[in-house]
Amino acid sequence: MTISRGDVVLVTGATGAIGFEIAAQATEAGAIVAVHGSSADSVAKAVERLRERVTDAQLIAAPADFRSDGAIEAMVEKVAVEARRIDAVIHCGITGAARVAGPFAKADPANFGEHAALVLGSFQTLCYSALPHLSVRGGTIIGFASDAGKFAAPRQSVIGAAFGGIMSFARNLALEVARQGVRVHCISPSFVADTPAFERHAARAGTAFDRAGLGLPTPKDIAPMALFLCGPDAAKITGQIISINGGLNA
Repeated sequence: MTISRGDVVLVTGATGAIGFEIAAQATEAGAIVAVHGSSADSVAKAVERLRERVTDAQLIAAPADFRSDGAIEAMVEKVAVEARRIDAVIHCGITGAARVAGPFAKADPANFGEHAALVLGSFQTLCYSALPHLSVRGGTIIGFASDAGKFAAPRQSVIGAAFGGIMSFARNLALEVARQGVRVHCISPSFVADTPAFERHAARAGTAFDRAGLGLPTPKDIAPMALFLCGPDAAKITGQIISINGGLNA
């Protein structure tokens, strides 16, 4: 069973391909969905697209630039006030510093701290802000990472470290907050077809098509898992790192 009708779900990065599909499927299930993006304009466009897909959608616009001090906390409080509660937080808004991929010897050390703060630090701040609300009725946190945090590969040292940090944080936090009725998981895709990021890395992704025996996933393949983990049938599951990669890695 997926999430329940009337649940309040905050989806960060809902203006991106994966986040939008999660928001859309949550809306179709009858949830009240808080739609996050980095700007009011991008959120307004996402809300419009969601209303075209689900005419009776219950949506809350929640723009926030995670690079701005206090933006995450203010966003969570806005959603909690407007919806009167928060039942799940699905964090698809992974934004890192530029120029951290590639050979480590050619990386700029000035970007290391910024990247870690944006990728891992923003997720930690989001969890910290949402936990008081999630603890009231018992809720779920889903963080997104990448298989770069699980499987070693050249040119991924800085990126993999940040995503590995998300995975470790999710597992440790899951044990800490279980007695508050809060579950914490991490979903870890690799290459995801039908996304702008996939198009940008099409040359590297070419061999991934051949290696993924089940075929590379699309956002429509990922969204159901996120919503299942937030639902009642997953009530006794926590602390899991779930790769959705079509058999690309095992």
